[in-house]
Amino acid sequence: MKILPFRGYRYNTQKISSLDDVISPPYDQFKNDWDERFHGRHPYNISHIIMNPGSPEDTRINNRYTRSRKLLNSWMNTDIFIRDDQPCLYAYYQEYRTLNGEYLTRKGIVALGEVTNYSQEIVFPHEQTLTKPKEDRLNHLRSTLLDSGLIFMLYSDPTGKIEEEIDQLVTESASWSAKSDDSCKNKIWKISDPDSIVRIQKLLQDKSVIIADGHHRYEVAREFKKESSKKENIDIRWNSYSYKLINLTRMESPALTIRPIHRLLFNLREFDGKLFLNKLKKFFIIKPIKLDLTKKEKSLNNLLLLLKKEQEKGSNTFGVFIPSLNLIAILSLIPDSTKLVKWPSNKSLLWRKLDVSVLQVIILNYLLGIGEDELAEGNKVQYLSNAIEAFDKVNDLKGECLFWLNATPIEEVKAVVHSKDLLPQKSTHFHPKLMEGLIFAKHL
Repeated sequence: MKILPFRGYRYNTQKISSLDDVISPPYDQFKNDWDERFHGRHPYNISHIIMNPGSPEDTRINNRYTRSRKLLNSWMNTDIFIRDDQPCLYAYYQEYRTLNGEYLTRKGIVALGEVTNYSQEIVFPHEQTLTKPKEDRLNHLRSTLLDSGLIFMLYSDPTGKIEEEIDQLVTESASWSAKSDDSCKNKIWKISDPDSIVRIQKLLQDKSVIIADGHHRYEVAREFKKESSKKENIDIRWNSYSYKLINLTRMESPALTIRPIHRLLFNLREFDGKLFLNKLKKFFIIKPIKLDLTKKEKSLNNLLLLLKKEQEKGSNTFGVFIPSLNLIAILSLIPDSTKLVKWPSNKSLLWRKLDVSVLQVIILNYLLGIGEDELAEGNKVQYLSNAIEAFDKVNDLKGECLFWLNATPIEEVKAVVHSKDLLPQKSTHFHPKLMEGLIFAKHL
């Protein structure tokens, strides 16, 4: 992976007293009125630029993208944003607690990464993308020329040599920091020493990477690279858009946390709980359990621990809640039952062994008839990473059933990706999210 230092833009702390108020999650996390939540937090919150609200009165010359551009230019002209004087790499550390209370620090390096085709096998995707989000982000990039959304990329370095190099450069207090809503402490250090930059570049130059988060943004960057290359003879700065703002983190890091993404099913026509349960018995051993809902958080966490123990034994296991039957149970796959369904012929054996693949092919596709197009439309399945929130939402959406999943281990992600497969949609939730507003790039 070829990386370059860059002159980063950031908030002027002489004008913004608390960066906590102006950072936000990435655009794809703006659900359940999160855009309004962050828009209302501060007049200079980065969400005003990355997700400016649309209006029925929008026109070709006045719309959410042109408003983002005007805001960005205004904030730059009034020094709300300032630019570093020299090209830097940026160490980005995130200190957070896991669900079991463990305190961890995930370490990354922010740089401009060369945009390449997947066929070059430098950058590997692990999820499919959708057309609509890509169109949205491409329109935003065309209008603003703003490279803000960090793509979360993973490199392999079993000995941790690159992290050791970075640790030696962040011995002093962070250059700036901010706390996100999940109490994660986000810290940034500038790395401007030319010799240090060259050492890090050399350590990374032969590495391939896996996209953890940011597939849509990376594919937008690939398209924009094509468009920009036609303008390089007009202004050489367009060549900088052959690179994308990325955050590189070690795949073997003990601070790499992947959370499960649970599936809440709703809008299922003529769903019959008893009939569905009987169908499940052909494929799964079903063990009903009782939850003490007066201690909901503790009970659901215990359920997740049970699922994790089964996963460690090598079993494809899920938790299921069928409200119409008032049933909560653990489902454990009967291995030979996989022969009863037709699996995608273009998928590897590794792919077929994933929990998310078993759920998608056997339960969603075969038993419930929810096909690929319906999954993409998103009007029958809602994806939630919080087990308690998923349980609470069953009533809100009048859901027919809820499936709790284990997290997909990073070893499985790596194995499937390097077998040239893509994981099913919403297979991973890397925590914590990389925040917007801490550092960004703009070349023209």
